[in-house]
Amino acid sequence: MVVSRVRKSAFVRLFDKTPKGVVCPHFFELILSNGCPFDCAYCYLKLTLRGNSKPTLFTNDWLQVQRELESIPGGLFSTGELADSLALPPPLLEPALDYFRSQWTRYLLLLTKSANVGLLMESLPTNQVIVSFSVNSIPAAVKFEKGAPDPLRRLEVAQELKRLGWRVRIRIDPIIIEAGIEPYKVICQKVADVEPELVTVGSLRQYPGLFRFAAQAPRQGLVLAWDRRMRYALEQRVAIYRQIAEWLGFQPGLCKETDEVWEGLGWKFRGCNCTVSNGCNAVASDWGTKELEAGIAGR
Repeated sequence: MVVSRVRKSAFVRLFDKTPKGVVCPHFFELILSNGCPFDCAYCYLKLTLRGNSKPTLFTNDWLQVQRELESIPGGLFSTGELADSLALPPPLLEPALDYFRSQWTRYLLLLTKSANVGLLMESLPTNQVIVSFSVNSIPAAVKFEKGAPDPLRRLEVAQELKRLGWRVRIRIDPIIIEAGIEPYKVICQKVADVEPELVTVGSLRQYPGLFRFAAQAPRQGLVLAWDRRMRYALEQRVAIYRQIAEWLGFQPGLCKETDEVWEGLGWKFRGCNCTVSNGCNAVASDWGTKELEAGIAGR
């Protein structure tokens, strides 16, 4: 069941929740919808939305959203933090594409497991819009990503959008040990064949509270880490990322990983899925929550 309604809260907010010691650049959430039609067993939305992750599409006038966007000088705005950006395209997505196409300092990030890209296929590509596909190994997808398209289908669609001129990124996230590591080799090779502008990798991580709303969530091998997330042991994560980089043939970005992992790998941060380019979200990093709220309230 899909709900359509007018949103009463702000559409734009700064994402700066990660604690010190976890590498995650600030970016902005652009909330055009909530929830997701897929039923991934590990999805953090089950906890964030307290078990009610059924999609809600917002129907406000676009000018209301635009006023909030223009209260911020620039940065990356992700519609994929509280929803799948494309599985059920919200009514506000089409005007969002038109708006960002005319921008210079503002970028739109669409994050999806969907193959529902008809709107993009019919639109002119623009440097201001980035489409990021989240994929997993085939065994992990079969077991834990109920309702989502086959990962190979997602990559086919990513390849087609790239051919048409869209900026395309890939996330291999979350890597799930109990689904086996070896099957990720095929996915890494297929991802490398797409030649996306950026690949970001992450391993399974979740807050303990998720299990109250997701009884089938994978948990084998997870231990409580210092950031209060359930994670694989440090040595396991370092080994996983080294193997993934070998299969990809290059160093990927890492999603929400700790300083200890970066040090263990000896890698330098070069950007990740939620950066505009070369690791820099300067405007978002400098724009505090109070300034953001004041900017929105003043428009």
